[in-house]
Amino acid sequence: MTLRASIGAAVIAAAALVMAAFPFEYTSAEGVAVAGSTTVSLHVEGMTCASCKIAVRTALSKLDGVRNTSVDVANKSATIEYDPRKVTLQQLVDAVNRLGYQASLPAQSGS
Repeated sequence: MTLRASIGAAVIAAAALVMAAFPFEYTSAEGVAVAGSTTVSLHVEGMTCASCKIAVRTALSKLDGVRNTSVDVANKSATIEYDPRKVTLQQLVDAVNRLGYQASLPAQSGS
């Protein structure tokens, strides 16, 4: 086995060990939800600039259970990856509304 292959195998083994010791759940880059993690997009009225984007992202990121946020001023949206065992949808909406914006949940489809 070459040195490169040995290092590669060691890195993979270390990553597997870390993942086993510290299990976590996330949404993959492809947008596939992994168990325990939920992603929601909020409609946010009132954002007009980059400072608005930073304020919304910061407020959401401070909530326990929020793993990732993406705010799009042009589309008036905030996409949040969160752990529903730690934070509720209403808490997400309230965090944005406290800043003076008007956040709302997407309309439910079906029944």
